Amino acid sequence: MNSTNEQLITAIESAISEGLSRFETQHSVETLSDLYLYFDEENLDLIVHDDVENQLISVELDYFNGSSELSHEEEFLEAAKTATERLNKAGLFDKDYILKPFSVSLVDSDFIVSEELIFIDDETLKLNNSLLAGLDKELNDFLKELMK
Repeated sequence: MNSTNEQLITAIESAISEGLSRFETQHSVETLSDLYLYFDEENLDLIVHDDVENQLISVELDYFNGSSELSHEEEFLEAAKTATERLNKAGLFDKDYILKPFSVSLVDSDFIVSEELIFIDDETLKLNNSLLAGLDKELNDFLKELMK
């Protein structure tokens, strides 16, 4: 991972952390079940919204790798997935005001979810499809052995 990608991931982590901090401060008696990220590719802005579409924070992201073959949106998506995974491992989504199931999703300007970045339930954590690669075959093999 190059330093540009790392700066982008860090900026996304910081924006999500600050957004949650602002939610906690402004809505001390409310709960949160979803967090929405809107990436404005034209202006390179990340806007974080709570589950009722209130804007929590807006930050400019100028950390994109100009020589990358990926579009800014694709580069943002990869960085956002990494950022949400890191924040979850750090326990950021284990706050008392965050209800489970909880998700962080990428939305478009009409708040239509285009990508679920992370989904956390008390017993389930869905990060991405690569974790499930080959699981069907393993389960089928296991069942065949069990049935013998």
